[in-house]
Amino acid sequence: MAERPLVLPLRGVWIAEGRHSPVLRSADGIARALERLVGRGFTTLFPAVWNRGATAFPSRVMERHGFAAQDPLYGDFDPLAELVRQARPLGLAVIPWFEYGFAASPHADGGPLLTARPDWTARDRRGAPVSHGSLLWMTGLHPEVQQLLIDLAVEVLETYEVQGIQGDDRWPALPWNAGYDSWTRRAWRDAGGGDPPPPRDSSWMAFRANLLTEHLRTLRQVVHMVRPGALVSMAPAPLPHGFRELLQDSGRWMREDLVDLLHPQLYRGDARAYGALLERTVRGWSAEQRARLAPGISFRVRGRTLAPATVAAMLGRHRPLGLAGEVFFHYDGLEEAVPQEALPQQGVPSGPRVPGRWPVLTQ
Repeated sequence: MAERPLVLPLRGVWIAEGRHSPVLRSADGIARALERLVGRGFTTLFPAVWNRGATAFPSRVMERHGFAAQDPLYGDFDPLAELVRQARPLGLAVIPWFEYGFAASPHADGGPLLTARPDWTARDRRGAPVSHGSLLWMTGLHPEVQQLLIDLAVEVLETYEVQGIQGDDRWPALPWNAGYDSWTRRAWRDAGGGDPPPPRDSSWMAFRANLLTEHLRTLRQVVHMVRPGALVSMAPAPLPHGFRELLQDSGRWMREDLVDLLHPQLYRGDARAYGALLERTVRGWSAEQRARLAPGISFRVRGRTLAPATVAAMLGRHRPLGLAGEVFFHYDGLEEAVPQEALPQQGVPSGPRVPGRWPVLTQ
């Protein structure tokens, strides 16, 4: 196999949707944020584009399904178009983040998605709607729900000059106690399973997790068909929690080469705990697999902002492991947790230079 091009170590940041951050609400907000990020050597932006059953960009896909074309929060402004416009001359990669994934709404009525399509509701063994992380969920195993997310990803890739798309701990994911909707029950019976067993049954867990993995396989095939070289980036919950609580088999994703970049949410409040979790995560991984890993670090853990020294110590764990870099959650905690002097300057991210999979992040 020919050696792949070297890429600058990835230093990324998630940019929250407009209810939690002012960045995406205006062109000026975007300009101010990019100025700060370039000065701190950031290379990659992950803007939230899918929240509460609505997109942060005008979507023909959503209109076709009978939903609003765009989150009304943004009015006539297209923050994704403006972000891409400003980021490109600065050499910043943009990978839109489908934050809500298969989650529908924080509201008890399920928001616009489940109000219009109650058959998409994730249900527990008693038939009640499933809530996880304070959100009501769709059943991400339903083919129509999966197709909606794939169609939105394709729409973004065909409309905007972005470098890929990103899921997280909600895509592909399903709360451990879900899967008792009529579609998934029928799929289990068709596979010879009869009535679905209790939610923690190992064969039932594996069945549902496999359906999510196969969805990811399809997503990756579609993404690379629509735009060869585009990145499929995922930020799952870390193992074993990710599998136990959300049926995310991210170890398998890496073994079967289903993701181009992985950013497990290793949110810990001290460097020692972070390092231990990181080392467990990469145990047994090849150098090529480690070169696709850029762990997620949260500026705030359990209500406390990390000290700059703690952030620096966490980053120091990456260099000996040959990782791709790191991604921070999220932009609005940057000033407090990582002042200007706490990170290397522009063009010198914290990680080593590693064999990269794609040229799109090359400076």
